[in-house]
Amino acid sequence: MQLIEAALAFAITMLALSLVVSSFVEIIHRIFSMREAGLKHVLRQMFDQVLAKHVVGASLEQTGSAEADRKAAEAAITAARDAFVARMSANRAPMGAAPRATATHQAENAGGEQGLLDRWKSWVTYPWNRLVHFWEHSVRLWNGRALAAMTPAEFMERLGSMEVGHAIAKANIDAKKAAEDAGATAAEAAHVVLKDVAQKFEAFGKEASVYFEGRARLLSVVVAMALAFLAHVDAIDLFKTYLRDPNARAKVIEQSGAVTAQHKAATDAAEAVKKIVPDANAAPPDVKAQLEKIKQDWTEAIGKVDATVKQYADLGVPLGWTDERIKAAEMWRLLWTCTKLSDGDTERFGTWRQTCRSDEEDSKTKQELAEPRNSGKELNYTKHRKVWLQVPTVLSAWFYLFLGGLLIGLGAPFWYDAVVGLTNIRNGARGTTSADAQMRAAVVAPGAGTTQPVTPVDAFRVSHAAQPKPKEG
Repeated sequence: MQLIEAALAFAITMLALSLVVSSFVEIIHRIFSMREAGLKHVLRQMFDQVLAKHVVGASLEQTGSAEADRKAAEAAITAARDAFVARMSANRAPMGAAPRATATHQAENAGGEQGLLDRWKSWVTYPWNRLVHFWEHSVRLWNGRALAAMTPAEFMERLGSMEVGHAIAKANIDAKKAAEDAGATAAEAAHVVLKDVAQKFEAFGKEASVYFEGRARLLSVVVAMALAFLAHVDAIDLFKTYLRDPNARAKVIEQSGAVTAQHKAATDAAEAVKKIVPDANAAPPDVKAQLEKIKQDWTEAIGKVDATVKQYADLGVPLGWTDERIKAAEMWRLLWTCTKLSDGDTERFGTWRQTCRSDEEDSKTKQELAEPRNSGKELNYTKHRKVWLQVPTVLSAWFYLFLGGLLIGLGAPFWYDAVVGLTNIRNGARGTTSADAQMRAAVVAPGAGTTQPVTPVDAFRVSHAAQPKPKEG
C-alpha cells in the first residue's frame, strides 16, 4: 500500500506539472501560428498531388517545349496554388477584414512570373515589408485570420464555391461518363472524382497529423526539460520523499481531486475554443492590444509555475531550488545582475555579469574598504546579486533533472490515466468503490453529433450548385 500511495502522489505531482507545461506549449503554438502553418502545408500538398492535374493539366499539355513556355506554366501553377491555399485557409468571418479571402487578393496573387518578381523585390528592398510579413504570419494570433483545422466536409464546401471547384466538377462529369461507357453502374460511377478528392484530403490530414503530433510531443518534452531544471524537479528525490514521508504523501494525495478537475477544465476549454465563431462585426485588435495579450498569457503561465512549485513545496515536496540543493548541485552561475555594484565598479550593460557588492562590504567601514582586498577570502553574494541562469556541475544532478523533464514530457493525458488507474488500485485494495472511472469517462466521452450531418460530397454539391456558373465562350 505504501508503494502504491507513493506512486499515486508522484503521478499527481507529474500531472500538475504537465498542466503547467501544456500552458506554455499552447502559448508557443499561438505565437508562431504552428497549427495554421500545418493546415497550409496540407493544403499545398493537396493541390500539388491531387488537384493540380484537374486544374492546370490541360494547359500544361498544350504548352510548348520552349523554355519560356515551361517557366510560364510553372509560374501559373505556383500562382494558382498560392491563391488556392490563401483562400482555403482564410477565416471567412474573422475579427476584421480578411484580405486573403477576397477576389482582389486572388487577382494580385495571379500576377504570374512578373508578379512573383515584383513581390520578391518588394520583400528584399523594404525592411518595413519584412516586418509586415513577420507580423502577418507569426504574430497576428487573436484576430482569427487563418484557420487551424478543417474537416473533409468543410474542405469540400469551400472547394465547391471556388473556381478550382468548377474544374473538379467538370472532371467529375467526365469521369462519370467514362465509367458508364466502360460498363459501370450509375451508383459506381456517381461522384467518383469528388469522393476521391474528399478521401485524399482526409488521408493527407491523418498522415500529416502524425508528424504534427510528434512535433508537439517534442516541443512538450523541451519545455518540460526547461521546467525541470528551473523548478528542480528531481524525479528520484521526489519518489524517495513520497516513500519515506507519509505526511507529504497524504497531503499530495488530497490534491488529487483538484488536479484532476483542473485537467478536466483544461480539456473542456480546449474543446470550447474549437467551437468559437469569431464575430465578423468586431473591430480588429490593434498591435498594442495583441502584444498585451501575449504578455498577459506569458505572465500568467510563469505565475502558474511559481504557484505550483510553492504549493507543493509547502506540502513537503522537494520542488524548487533551495540553498542546500544549489550547494549540492554545485551550481555554476552563468548570468546575474546586481542591485548594487562593488565599490570602484561602474555600471555596464545593465550590470550583467558585473562584480556585485558582497555581503562583507556592507559590514566594513570606509577605512576597511580603502584597504587592499584579501583575495584569499571567499566572499558571499546574497544581498545584491540576482542570479538569472545557473547550471549544475554535478553529473548526477543533470541525470535526475533530465529524467524529471522526460517524465513531465509524457503529457497530462498520460499522467491523468496514471492517477485514475492508481486511485482505483488503491481504493480496490482498501475495499472501497472508486468514482474516478466515471469522472474519467465524462472527460473523454465524445461530443454529440452535428446537427447537420452531411457527407463531404454533399457539401461540395450544395456549395457548387449555389455558385454562378461560368460563362462559356
